[in-house]
Amino acid sequence: MAKIHTLKINNFRGIESFEQVFGISNFVCLIGRGDSGKTTILDSISYVLSPNWNLTIKDTDFYNCDISKPIEIEVSLYDLPKKLIQESKFGLYIRGLNRIDDIISDEIEDDLEIILTLKLVVGENLEPKWFIINSRQDPIEISSSQRGELNMFQVSDYIDNHFSWDKRSPLKALFKLDDEESSISDVLTHSMRNVKKEVDKKEFKEFDNVLTKIVASSKNFGIDISNVSTSLDLKNISLSDSRFSLYDNNVPFRLKGKGSKRLISIAIQAELAKSGGIVLIDEIEQGLEPDRAQHLAKTLKTNNAGQIFITTHSRDVLVELGAENLFIVKKNESKLRKLDSSLNGTIRNNPEAFFAEKVIICEGATEIGFCRALNENRLKEGNDSIALKGLRLVDGHGAGFINYCEAFIKCGYRVCVFCDSDDKVINNKKDALIKLGIEIIDCENDNSLENQLFKDICWSAVKELVLYAVEEKDLKSIQNSVSAVYKKNYKEKEYSWITVDSIEMRNVLGEVSKKKGWFKRIDHGEKIGEIYHKYSQESILPYLNKQVDKLSNWIDNA
Repeated sequence: MAKIHTLKINNFRGIESFEQVFGISNFVCLIGRGDSGKTTILDSISYVLSPNWNLTIKDTDFYNCDISKPIEIEVSLYDLPKKLIQESKFGLYIRGLNRIDDIISDEIEDDLEIILTLKLVVGENLEPKWFIINSRQDPIEISSSQRGELNMFQVSDYIDNHFSWDKRSPLKALFKLDDEESSISDVLTHSMRNVKKEVDKKEFKEFDNVLTKIVASSKNFGIDISNVSTSLDLKNISLSDSRFSLYDNNVPFRLKGKGSKRLISIAIQAELAKSGGIVLIDEIEQGLEPDRAQHLAKTLKTNNAGQIFITTHSRDVLVELGAENLFIVKKNESKLRKLDSSLNGTIRNNPEAFFAEKVIICEGATEIGFCRALNENRLKEGNDSIALKGLRLVDGHGAGFINYCEAFIKCGYRVCVFCDSDDKVINNKKDALIKLGIEIIDCENDNSLENQLFKDICWSAVKELVLYAVEEKDLKSIQNSVSAVYKKNYKEKEYSWITVDSIEMRNVLGEVSKKKGWFKRIDHGEKIGEIYHKYSQESILPYLNKQVDKLSNWIDNA
């Protein structure tokens, strides 16, 4: 069965021009923001490979509703059914694929993979036409039955026909693989004959009075029908394939829950894909619990000999797939962004971020919490949330976040870094990150976020931060930590050491809070961010205020 090597789309829905080389790939996962075009790409594949003789096309299916420019969808296919590349069919239209450089040409050489290019064209009359094309001959039409040989199926919300023996059902394709000699109609006709035999055994005594009357009446008119009986007339029974479907005990599969129906449909088509079908699944996690979605993705990836295209918004699906299976869809871009295996670690640690448009990579949990507090403050002031801006916060896990910065830039994301300035390794790489186009928002030289906070904020905010630390730890622990550095005894009064503002005490609190990890959790970071914003207008030094304004501006304008 065929597989897709290259896909081209022109003037279809939100896509003006698009071309993607998938290469020799059996599993493709499309990820991206909503309305980026993922579903449109799947639908374009289902249209160009549709086994139906017609499609319902509307003016709104044209890019910008401009019907003067035809919809053109083109796929180049390999691993083709032998009957389609016979000379009597499309053998004169085959092309050659060089697997090394993925270049397709019309020159046929022995070491090249055989390719057929199928094209769908829809003009302003809304009538779809399918052709096999190359540059050597004029296009030749391909029929719906010939397209059906390619075994493409799409899992959607309208999959009830997947559970019947309808001619468009994957069940029929599976049946043909198992028994090329028989047809489903032959099987059903034979079954109905057996049904008739069983019905004929029934006497239908309930009708005897009526039959006695018509036998007598018939004799009066000169005809003997004394052997009359009631039986099943096969002529008047429609043997449409779609009338026979799958049941679970007495319940038809079409009445099962949405998630169960999708799983069963996928199971049927996955069996088909073992022998080389093309399966399209939009939002694979739909209707499924996270563990079932994760298991499904893993199973489809490892147990398939066909080609599967999926879309997802699920982190659980992402962590089961390798980066080499992932393609990022960006709105209005003419090709996908392919990931490579070097990004596997980044995906496992920050899967959610790959669904964003831009990321703020935070040095650690404290910075993530501080940014979350910034988001809450933005909402209070009537500004857009970071979610609306397509932004995701990423935990850089300390010094390792340099690698994350480079990885996300490599994938084409807009990247901002929010970090300390107390790590020489990180400081030495900041200039290189800036050259990559990364925005750096950090603390003053040698300061951590805790140092900067205690240095810049007003004394009322300092006291509130200390009281929060005491609440989370305990007073004795906090006092012992401070006194070990400050070298003073606080037994006379519990909070005497924070009653008077002093630069020395600010420095001590900054160092101790960092060393003892007072705020090294996301929720702690949110709290100190909340306290900072509460008193930001009263800050005694401007540095942190400027950096926070810079961070908020990047969120809005990056």
